[in-house]
Amino acid sequence: MARGDTFAGILQENGISKHQVLDIMEHAKGVFDLSGITAGNELTLIFNKDNQALLGLEYEIADLSRLIVSIYGDTIEVRTQQIDRIVKSAPRADTLRQVDLQVRRGDNIFSLLKACGIGFAQIHNLFTSTRREYNLADITPGHPLKIWVTGASPKSLERLTYDIDPVTYIEVVPKDGIFQAKTHMRTMEVVNERAQGTITDSLYESAVKSGLSPEIVMSLTDIFGWDINFFTEIRDGDTFTVLYEKYYVQDRFKGYGRVLAARFVVHGEEHLAVYYDNGKGMHGYYDEHGKPIRKLFLKAPLNYRRISSFFSYHRIHPVFHVQKPHLGVDYAAPMGTPVVALGEGRISACGWSGGFGKAITICHPGGYITHYGHLCRFARGITPGKHVSQGDVIGYVGMTGIATGPHLDFRVQCRTKFVNPLRLEPVNGPALHGSLLARFKQQSLKELTLLDDRSLDKSFKMSKSG
Repeated sequence: MARGDTFAGILQENGISKHQVLDIMEHAKGVFDLSGITAGNELTLIFNKDNQALLGLEYEIADLSRLIVSIYGDTIEVRTQQIDRIVKSAPRADTLRQVDLQVRRGDNIFSLLKACGIGFAQIHNLFTSTRREYNLADITPGHPLKIWVTGASPKSLERLTYDIDPVTYIEVVPKDGIFQAKTHMRTMEVVNERAQGTITDSLYESAVKSGLSPEIVMSLTDIFGWDINFFTEIRDGDTFTVLYEKYYVQDRFKGYGRVLAARFVVHGEEHLAVYYDNGKGMHGYYDEHGKPIRKLFLKAPLNYRRISSFFSYHRIHPVFHVQKPHLGVDYAAPMGTPVVALGEGRISACGWSGGFGKAITICHPGGYITHYGHLCRFARGITPGKHVSQGDVIGYVGMTGIATGPHLDFRVQCRTKFVNPLRLEPVNGPALHGSLLARFKQQSLKELTLLDDRSLDKSFKMSKSG
C-alpha cells in the first residue's frame, strides 16, 4: 500500500461497491478499524474465477499478525490470526483423512475447504502462498480435487491436489509456516484409432453406429465443411473413413485428440484430408497434393432445412406478387438457428435495413461482401467494425422485415456485382511447395497408410510426438 491509500479507495478501485465496502468495515470494526490501515502494509484481495465477486481479503496488521476477512454471500466473518499458528507441523500419517471431491458448478475453494472443517486462516494462507504457481480461484467444474486433513479438531490441511487438466495437476503441502505449491505432469499415452462406415440415414447417426464419438463427428464436419454440404449433399451409400487420437492417462481414458486423416466418398467423388504441422506455426488440413482444405468461404452460413428461394432475376415476390430480382438465396430454417460468418472479415453494417429487417453486412478479402437478412437478433458483441473469423456466430434466423416465415436471406457481392452464393467458386489458400511439400508427402504417406489399416479398428498405442 502507498502513502495516501485508504481501504475504501482501494476496494472501490477494484470494482467493489461502496455498500459492500461499508459492510466489510462495519463487520471488522470490533476486531480492527480498517479506516486506520498503514502505508507499506500488505492488503490482499481474493476474487472468484470470473473476478466478479470478492471472496475475502487479508491485511497485514503487523509482521506476525493478519486480519482475515472471509465472505460467503451475505455472510462476512472477521478474525485476526498469528502467522506462526496458521500452518501446523505435519501430524502422524495415521491421523490423516483423505477427501476426494469433484468440483461442481458454483463451487469455490473456500466453500469446499470450509465444508471439510478447514479454518479461514489456513484457507487464506493457502491462497496467498500458492497464487504465483496457480490461482486456486480458477478451479473448474468437473475437475478432481483431493485434500488430506487431520482427524483432530481444529482440523489442519496437510496436502491438496487439483487436476488443472487431464495431464497437469498442482500439489500443495505445508512447509516452514506457509503452503508450497508445485505443478506436476502425468505421462499421457496417445492411441490412434480408426473407424469407417456407410451412410444409411444421417451422417451423425451412421457415424455413431460405427463407434465414432460426437466430438469426432463434429471435427469431420468442420474439416470438410468447405467442400461438402452435409445437409444437402450426403446420400445413402456414401462412405467415410477416419483416423483419430484418443488420450489415456494411467490407463484411464481422458478424451479425444485430433483427427489425423479422413476420407469421404460422396456420390463417387473422393474427398481426402490429412493434418500437417511443420513445427513452426503453420498447421492445418491438406489434400493429398498439399492443397489446403480450408477455403475462403464455407459452403453455407447455417444448418438449414431447405432452400426456399434461389438466386434469380425473374422471381415473383411472395408478398408483393410482382416479378422482382432476388439476388440471393433464402435458407428456410427454424427461428433462432445460429447464422455464422461465411468467411473472415469485418462487419461494415449491423442494424435495421428496410425490408431485410435486422441485417448484417461483412466485408471480406478479395472484394467480397456478404449480406445476412431477416435475423431475429444479433449475436453478443456484434457491432460495426468488429473483426469476425470464419464460422463465428453473428446472429440468429428470424423473420424481421418483409418475410412470410423464418429464413435467412443470404447474398454475396463480388465488388459491385451480386453473384449466386450456390455457384461461388472455391478459393483456396496457397498450396505447399518445395521442401514443405516434400515433408508433407513423407508424413501424409504414413497417415494414409494408417487410415487404411483395419487393425487400428481396435486401436493402436503410440507415443505422443511434438
